[in-house]
Amino acid sequence: MRKIRFSIFFSVFVAMVGLMIIAPVMPPLIRELGLTETHSGLIISLGSVAMALMAPVWGNLSDVKGRKPVIIIGFIGMFVSYILFTAAMYAGLQGLIKGGLLVVLLIAARAMVGLFIPAVPSSAQAYMADVTDEKDRSAGMAFIGAANGLGLVLGPAIAGVFALIGLIWPLYIGALLPIIALAVVLALIPPKKPVIQEKPPKINPFQKGVRLYLFAGLVTMLSIVTLQVVGGFYFQDQFSLTTQETARMVSFGLMFTGAAMIFTQGIQMKKSKWHPRQLLIVGLLLVIVSMALFLLTNSLTVYYLAYFIFGIGSGLLMPGFMAGSSLSVSREQQGGVAGLVGSVQGISAVIAPVVSTTLYQWDRHLPYAFIGGLALLMAVFMMAVSVKPVEAGSTRGK
Repeated sequence: MRKIRFSIFFSVFVAMVGLMIIAPVMPPLIRELGLTETHSGLIISLGSVAMALMAPVWGNLSDVKGRKPVIIIGFIGMFVSYILFTAAMYAGLQGLIKGGLLVVLLIAARAMVGLFIPAVPSSAQAYMADVTDEKDRSAGMAFIGAANGLGLVLGPAIAGVFALIGLIWPLYIGALLPIIALAVVLALIPPKKPVIQEKPPKINPFQKGVRLYLFAGLVTMLSIVTLQVVGGFYFQDQFSLTTQETARMVSFGLMFTGAAMIFTQGIQMKKSKWHPRQLLIVGLLLVIVSMALFLLTNSLTVYYLAYFIFGIGSGLLMPGFMAGSSLSVSREQQGGVAGLVGSVQGISAVIAPVVSTTLYQWDRHLPYAFIGGLALLMAVFMMAVSVKPVEAGSTRGK
């Protein structure tokens, strides 16, 4: 069981690193190519759209074909996609391809990355649901959440280290990691029979039970992405910092968030006694506290404290909405609901940058007020609505 858990953890970690390793080097690479910020936004956003569309497809496919085959397909697709993306970027840097053709190739290759990445976390989450019972589901999903959190933190860090050799080097690592993960999966994850042999029962994202946890997932991911997108602007404007000072201070803040997330989920993996709804309520209240600290103070120390509290809150929210959505459907729908969770993450990556930057242009405090308001609304819903898990052996969701 330890080998299986390690391989699931490593698979999700690599998928998240593969997603995040592009972001830090994209702006300087785009400028090296002579392209604009709009081109960068298109390349990143369309990859997120592909994630949102394909995550449910991969989740349902894992119910029919098995978790391991879909994870394998995901890593092979990631490898091929990164090779194509890196080749297009290299050709552009060398002046071999220019203009509209280069933009189209980069968009297509990045969309392929977004197409294959969700195959891994969707199937891994469903696999974890297969090997845990209702009592241990939150702890199992905390394991997945910890892998997500570690990838969120180390992805940009890995990119920063290898960018010291050359701006394109993080892309080489992005192509190498899926091959390493593929070898781990082939060696350590035993094949399991597909959960169902026929067409999977349809799962509606708006069905009772599921919709509440998916909305909680949307609030969680919107919060995380918003903090990443506008945090630098907020620091710079609040303290009148230089670009280098801003990058350094925001990096420290995000490190505090990542460390708190991993620490919190590590405790959840070993000593989880809370129901998913309890995890979500406490997590949402902590997010509200962190947003209030950003809005009501102007102290660097307090901001770092806010980042840390936000990390604890999001560290509770991630296993909360994943476990809650898993427990709201039948065994035959685990892949489908895991795919919907992945889709929510992709949708957040599309919506949050646009909404947060637009709000920031109106007033620098609005993105934080927006996240605090969403968290408050979600907490009220969670306390007011009763949600029961699907009984074991049931073949239909509520």
